[in-house]
Amino acid sequence: MERNEFIKSLGLGVAMVCTGACFSACGKKSDAPEPGKPNGGGVPSGTTASVDLATQLLSVGASITVNSILFIRTAAGNTSTSFAATQAICPHQGGALSFIQASNYIQCGLHSSRYTTSGSILAQPNDGGTTSALKVYPLTVSGNTLTATA
Repeated sequence: MERNEFIKSLGLGVAMVCTGACFSACGKKSDAPEPGKPNGGGVPSGTTASVDLATQLLSVGASITVNSILFIRTAAGNTSTSFAATQAICPHQGGALSFIQASNYIQCGLHSSRYTTSGSILAQPNDGGTTSALKVYPLTVSGNTLTATA
């Protein structure tokens, strides 16, 4: 083998090794929850959050996040069935969730995952990953106070 042939073959081998390492490092994004969100964006068990119905969630479609719980008014009246409460952080990679009133669904601001107010998945993330259903929390109403408990 001549010197030029040896250098060419050596260069091609190094290029292939570097390319393989680059492709493995640049793979698909993880489907796992964000490292800082080991609970998949849910709140710790026993956590409570409350909303004052005299000043908040006054109209159907209104929403607010309190203590990492997303509260949504789904119907008129001040009974627990007039509201929904889900985790406020997307289980895919920890993006903030918002209620989109015009479309009547919850959407992740990071990868556009969409969910129903009962936590079911409507659309997977647009980054090619997968998500799981939202945690939904039980609600109680006492006077003008709406409370969700994780």
